[in-house]
Amino acid sequence: MEKRRMGLDALRPGEYGVLREILMPGEAKARMEELGLLPETELSCLYRAPHASPAAYAVGGAVFALRKKDAAQIVVEAVR
Repeated sequence: MEKRRMGLDALRPGEYGVLREILMPGEAKARMEELGLLPETELSCLYRAPHASPAAYAVGGAVFALRKKDAAQIVVEAVR
């Protein structure tokens, strides 16, 4: 299965990825980690609004929305 790295914002609804890196500074990165976005965590894109912002993502048992500019700073490896 082909694996490719990209920003979380590039995942389309129904696609899955594994978190590899958060490129946000200090407090923003800590907040993402508090939400459960940790290295090696699998997540999926559930929905993208028109113009791709915001988008809904599932991680663990939670669903949350991120703006495109924030999701672009989260590096994932697409797996499906």
